[in-house]
Amino acid sequence: MKHAVRLITVLCLCVLGSRQLNAQEQAAKDSVVFHLSDTLLLDEVTVTAPIPPMEQKGDTVVFNPNAFKVPEGAYLEALVRRIPGLSYDPKNHSLSFNGYPIREITVNGKEFFKGNNKIALENIPASFVSKLKVYDKETDKEKDTGIKDTEKNYVLDLQTKKKLNGTLTASAEAGYGNHKKKNASAQLFRFEEGGDNFSVIGRSGNQDFTTPDERNISHSIGASASRHLTKNVELWGGIGYNYNRNGATGSGYNENYLTGTTQYGINTNNSLSKDRNASGNLGLRWNIDEKTSVNIGGNARFLPSTSRNDTHSSIFSVNPQVDVRNPFAQIEETDQRNRINDHLSQTEHKRNSWGYDINASFTRKLNPKGNNLSISYLANRNRMTDESFTLAEATYFRLKDIWGNDSVSRQHQFRKSPYDTWSHETELAYTQVFGENARLQFAYAFKYEQETSNQDTYDLSFLPETGQPAIGNLPQGYESGHIDSLSNRSESNTASHRFTLTYNYQGKAWSIQTRLSVIPQRRSLKQTDANTRIDTASTSIEWHPSLALTRQKDNWYAMLSYSGYTRQPSLASLLAPTQYVSPLLVTRSNPDLKPSYSHAVYFMINNFTKGINTSMAFNQEFNSVSQATSYDPQTGKRETFPVNINGNWSLMGNAGYNRSMGLFRLFANASSNFAHRISLIDDTGSSQMAQSATRALGLSSDIRLSYVPDWGNIDLNGRWDYQQSKNSLQGNNTYTRYYTMGITTNIQLPWNLTFDTDAAYNIRNGTGMGNDDNNEILWNIRLGWKFLKEKQGEISFYWADILSQKKSYYRYASATRFSETYSEQLRGYFMISFKYQFNKMN
Repeated sequence: MKHAVRLITVLCLCVLGSRQLNAQEQAAKDSVVFHLSDTLLLDEVTVTAPIPPMEQKGDTVVFNPNAFKVPEGAYLEALVRRIPGLSYDPKNHSLSFNGYPIREITVNGKEFFKGNNKIALENIPASFVSKLKVYDKETDKEKDTGIKDTEKNYVLDLQTKKKLNGTLTASAEAGYGNHKKKNASAQLFRFEEGGDNFSVIGRSGNQDFTTPDERNISHSIGASASRHLTKNVELWGGIGYNYNRNGATGSGYNENYLTGTTQYGINTNNSLSKDRNASGNLGLRWNIDEKTSVNIGGNARFLPSTSRNDTHSSIFSVNPQVDVRNPFAQIEETDQRNRINDHLSQTEHKRNSWGYDINASFTRKLNPKGNNLSISYLANRNRMTDESFTLAEATYFRLKDIWGNDSVSRQHQFRKSPYDTWSHETELAYTQVFGENARLQFAYAFKYEQETSNQDTYDLSFLPETGQPAIGNLPQGYESGHIDSLSNRSESNTASHRFTLTYNYQGKAWSIQTRLSVIPQRRSLKQTDANTRIDTASTSIEWHPSLALTRQKDNWYAMLSYSGYTRQPSLASLLAPTQYVSPLLVTRSNPDLKPSYSHAVYFMINNFTKGINTSMAFNQEFNSVSQATSYDPQTGKRETFPVNINGNWSLMGNAGYNRSMGLFRLFANASSNFAHRISLIDDTGSSQMAQSATRALGLSSDIRLSYVPDWGNIDLNGRWDYQQSKNSLQGNNTYTRYYTMGITTNIQLPWNLTFDTDAAYNIRNGTGMGNDDNNEILWNIRLGWKFLKEKQGEISFYWADILSQKKSYYRYASATRFSETYSEQLRGYFMISFKYQFNKMN
């Protein structure tokens, strides 16, 4: 704490007045200032204490947004990206904290678009938030029974500023730029301090798309509400609709690991997908009296989608040494004797899926100690119809036809694959309380699950080449091309009994959560195709042990956890019919698969007051279901099927440090991961599978130094990434290094102007790479001007990738191959936007 005391005599420091800052003043400062009123002999006394960026209590961490400044008008996503320990992946919209997934974002402790974190991240203004809290939230079942699950349920809770609570706020924004960039959004919010909230959100645009297809677009609209109907009844729900069109162009290079050699592949791909998602959820909690509570909830969804892919690929026996960005540009200059095949394909998928989930629970306390009895019910249904079209042609340069020409294989198929699964589960649990700190629970559950999967395959190659309908449309009389050997009917019925024993101990320093579930089950499998009929049953026992130990002392928090579970093979892995995906790929099932067992160990120790956080994790799977491949080196044709295999495991570690020094903030982080991946391959025709093991290592470190004066912030950042992989078959060793140096600046200028800019110099080098062509400088700027009464209007100008150097490369090593992909990017665009903030209305 800093002290600044100005006085005439110490004897006058006895009775003093004080003034606390209001919410607006606290939002504008990152320190608390108390002004003590004068006496006759005492001048003004000012005590200044910096507010820490974060505070910790057990596994609950509270972040102060004022310590992580973002551009004015930014949304929650920008704030989350700057907070240590929080990680956001915009590709799959996953949010995590120190490696644990954040399952939900709540507002003032209550549901907000439950199950859709993307809406909160992209629509809640960062300026609304006074605190962010990450904690292990109790589920309704845990609240009622007092039994804490060993599985973490991390939630990011947003505390809104007091001046916003009880008011209705709304804003609208529209923008347009070159390359047909556009964006329109509107939000309506009402938040209450007690958690009640109401929101309506709409958004349409393509600003976030990085690919050059100007027709890409995303539309979304939704509403969410949470309200206490009475003191004991709480209701929440939400509805939403999303549409997403995404067209992309890319290319790639890969190395296929074989026992005697390595083969090399190149490819180009044009893809287009259109996805729709309509969903809704509703929940009710009713505390009937002090001893009885009821919870009811459910959700429903409908997801139609279409996708199309046009692919060109080729395989070589010697590295063709081509540019991965346009690998076929110089294909004729390569030695034709090294070519194995050339493959052209068009595929189209049409999917319609829908489903629902229903849950209900009833809990009754039996005595003042808290002993309780609970009963719960779960039901779900998922149904999907997948219609796929394939039109492909493969040329084999090392296989001749009867006329001595390169052999050519053509395929034109239609496949229809409906899938349906549903389940019901009922659980009865009794909880015994031992004193204030210990609880023991006995639970029994019965679950019945049915899964059906059908497939019908039709050969359309009998049609004349002229007059064929476009791919994706069925011609008249297509039924006559039905292929009995590639069609079947499969069904799985599983009845399981789950016996669970759970023990919780919660002391002042130590806590223990341990659970063991034993699940005897009977599974019947049925399959019918043109030649066979299978009707069999099997019994098995699944084990689900878990343990979590936590220790808290002062501001130190440590946790050690173990979890394991048995997993049954999927119906598709066991009984799916043979699929000729393309002339170069055939997939089969394996009815002899056994259950697999996975376990994980996780350790973490944190002291966010001192700015320290560390974690380690180990994962291993026994009888892992992996793919075995039979490979024909003469044609490049692959046939894959699932097998049980051991040897898949991974290890990761992470350490972070942050510190505040007046107006400066320092953040540093280092992480590492190692993965051992196993598969089987036969490329000799001897049916003797060779084991292919790939060891992949990843190292990374990043550091950020921030200067956060009242007028904005300046961030300097640097990052280093190293990836290496080595395969056991050929000893191939590939590595990639990434370096990033950047600066981010947000400045509040006079005349209500704001200026934001960020620049990063990315350096990429490694195996098989050139030099300058892999580097890039990404520079973006934004200039905004607020005007009108109370600065309700804002005009902004945004220019992305000013130097037009944006690239997108990705490298990955699996147990069977090393791959590098390149995605074509839109370079250099600008947008002009207008935003209006409506007056708040009580």
